[in-house]
Amino acid sequence: MTVFLDACLGALMLCGKLVIIVVPLMVIFEVLRYVKVFRSLGSRTEPAMRYLGLGRSAVLPLFTGIFLGIAYGAGIIIRSAAAGQMSRRELFLTGLFLATCHAVIEDVLIFVVLGGDAVVMLGLRLALAILLTSLLARFWKQPE
Repeated sequence: MTVFLDACLGALMLCGKLVIIVVPLMVIFEVLRYVKVFRSLGSRTEPAMRYLGLGRSAVLPLFTGIFLGIAYGAGIIIRSAAAGQMSRRELFLTGLFLATCHAVIEDVLIFVVLGGDAVVMLGLRLALAILLTSLLARFWKQPE
């Protein structure tokens, strides 16, 4: 019985740690979105976005997926696609990047709590996402 109680207590403590990480991230993200930080990031990150084959319209979905995860980012991507703000190419490249490298902040913080190495996890995920997305962007030329 004590093993069961220990497991339950451990699970509750892990859930508490996850809430402490995820809830503030979502609040910070919504505040940054409200004060339009992502619009200014769009102009600053435009050269990097072009390298990935993406335009300014992909900034909000990309940063949403990077910080909060692919599910939350997918909602923003679907809204952008429905509004016609992103081309099929941009939608696919954004999806590829996020499939490889989503929830960077959230996942890294969670795995650091569990004992992982943040630099290795972040570095490998970002490098792989940039490599795959930029390679596909070179092969899939933008229509003139």
